[in-house]
Amino acid sequence: MEYGPTQPGSTVPASQSTEPLWTVGGITAAVTATLALLVAFGLEVTDEQETAILGVVAVVAPLIVTAVARGRVYAPATVARLLSGRR
Repeated sequence: MEYGPTQPGSTVPASQSTEPLWTVGGITAAVTATLALLVAFGLEVTDEQETAILGVVAVVAPLIVTAVARGRVYAPATVARLLSGRR
């Protein structure tokens, strides 16, 4: 079982909540690989189009990770308040 920051007292954080760069890198790598595969199978994409697509991915991937991860993290003050109520 994977523990996340939403479970007070957990000592093992969920990897997706502690490694946002891994998620951004994974999204970017997946799009890059998919684009390369499509080009290999005959999709005609100019260098400018490829640069534009990867540029959009470089901007959108962190926004997606931020939107997903934001609901999984708490500010230190919020954690302290939650933990003080348990004592």
